[in-house]
Amino acid sequence: MDDKKIFKILQHWFPELLERKIPKKKKRKDFEEFLGWLVAEKVANHLRAYMMKIDRHAFHENEIERSAVFQDYNVDSQNLQTTIRQRAKPILAHFEKHKAVIGRYYNVQDQVFDIVFEEILTLLKVHNFELLLIYADDYYWLAVPNEDHKIEKFCKHFNKQFHDEDISIEHYALFDCSRST
Repeated sequence: MDDKKIFKILQHWFPELLERKIPKKKKRKDFEEFLGWLVAEKVANHLRAYMMKIDRHAFHENEIERSAVFQDYNVDSQNLQTTIRQRAKPILAHFEKHKAVIGRYYNVQDQVFDIVFEEILTLLKVHNFELLLIYADDYYWLAVPNEDHKIEKFCKHFNKQFHDEDISIEHYALFDCSRST
């Protein structure tokens, strides 16, 4: 397998990454090396990144303000964070109120993460981008151009490359089914 493919696809999507040397062959299957290659850069007085980490215990720690794509399109990250908090507030309040009954059977964080990812994806779609989610020790998200064939190819190669580390990726999608909240 040519394990350079995911790096090459990322360089195609984000020409800024052409300036970064692809890691040596023996290090390409190391997820930490991959994260290091995509590390945020300081531009002016803010961080700019393509791969954003989300704290599993604090949904508002999602690095939206670091997103190079959102920066390029002048997305108001504070407004986006406010929208996420407003949508999450009633769910968290309901959970707190009924925690004694539903607490051990229900993971409220998963529902809140859906809100975070729905809001991010909604804004990305306005600019013809899609959302990829990476499941590792932490969650990561990546905004990529809406190119279905390349996204499918990237995800397939990514999952092959990091399978041994039990790390996976998915193309996040919104579902049109109704929710009960």
